Amino acid sequence: MSRAEANKLFGTDGIRAVVGDFPFDDDSILRIGNSIGKLFIGSNILIGRDTRISGSFFEHLIASGIAENANVSSCGIIPTPGLSYIVNHYNFDYGIMITASHNPYFYNGIKIFKSNGEKISEKKEKEIEDIFFSIKQTSMCDLNLIGKGDVKKEYEEFLVREAGNIGDKKFKLVVDCANGATFEIAPNVFRKLGFETILINANPDGKNINLRCGSTDLEDLKKKTINENADLGIGFDGDGDRVIFVDNQGNILDGDYILFVLSEFLSKYEKDFNKVVVGTIMSNLGLENALEKKGIDFLRTMIGDKNVYEEMKSYNSILGGEQSGHIILRNFQKTGDGILTSIFFIKSILTLGLKPSDVYKKLDLYPQKTVSVLVREKKLLEDWKELNDMIEKFNDKYGKYSRLLIRYSGTEPKIRIMIESKSIDVINKNMENFVSFIKSNIGG
Repeated sequence: MSRAEANKLFGTDGIRAVVGDFPFDDDSILRIGNSIGKLFIGSNILIGRDTRISGSFFEHLIASGIAENANVSSCGIIPTPGLSYIVNHYNFDYGIMITASHNPYFYNGIKIFKSNGEKISEKKEKEIEDIFFSIKQTSMCDLNLIGKGDVKKEYEEFLVREAGNIGDKKFKLVVDCANGATFEIAPNVFRKLGFETILINANPDGKNINLRCGSTDLEDLKKKTINENADLGIGFDGDGDRVIFVDNQGNILDGDYILFVLSEFLSKYEKDFNKVVVGTIMSNLGLENALEKKGIDFLRTMIGDKNVYEEMKSYNSILGGEQSGHIILRNFQKTGDGILTSIFFIKSILTLGLKPSDVYKKLDLYPQKTVSVLVREKKLLEDWKELNDMIEKFNDKYGKYSRLLIRYSGTEPKIRIMIESKSIDVINKNMENFVSFIKSNIGG
């Protein structure tokens, strides 16, 4: 984040930046802690973190900044949905998760949850920002951070309880923990359920989180799933709120496939399912068409599981998610939960009598390609006449069977171009034109 953007801390999913850059220089991290403590005076606050090397340092500085005005304790390394669950079910007013999710180790981030397990509102984020930029001098309390590591067992027991007896089936798993926060809890859960569980990328060293592994790089998982003749490969991201699957033939099953199968299961077996599923602008047209044929309404919102969750609440939907693998089962969790999603995916296919490869065949998705371009500046898209003229021409020519989305990343200095079409030639030809144009104008 540049100093030019210094009047804002929060992005699409909390605060996120390269460690050492603003607002993650030492003074600013402490200032964030001070700001949280001042806003939430007298509150009981629980801190969790993923496995990246800067996590314990962040935890100490933030807790030291909070402690002058609020009570703070730590549960150590825990998946983000685990922190959300604990805050929701135990005596905590707020939870702070120190994580940069799917980003490399040299990033870190902060997500804040309120007592019901939901992420705090944009209004509260703005209040933290206002306090942050008004503080003249930071203050730091010496403290021995109270450990609450035992609460992680409660989250683990919740997952096993919701799984029921699905583990009675002989089902072989390969689980890629992305060297992240699921590396202990996920294998414990799957093995307690009786699954043969083979682990990969479950040895975090602080720097290998998300490194050529997990939900953002599935090559290891594909190879291992095929070589082990496993039924399903499960790929988490660094903080465990996302999951992507690999079927028994090596096909990738992203969030669109997951929503499709879960909606079919819920339609048959869940009385609370009102046949409304929430996705995002990135969700594939093929998913929308398939759900429509089943009499299920599909609503789109902007990128971000927080946006998905708010739309789900508005329409009383119990199922929503993103193509990237954030899946929200709102009857059970208030945020994306990779392990819970895995449990319900397995429960769904076994109950419906499917193999994972059947899921890949049942859903006919349009070809879709996304390219990220590094940018040196963020030019306002709505005011960019030349780009908008190109978009208009694309829509006039291909709009009946294609989609084009161009947006800035909320967490990195990149612009993302997504083209979806029945024709792969339309995608390749136009992607080259848009990438070239953007690189020549604002490329980094």
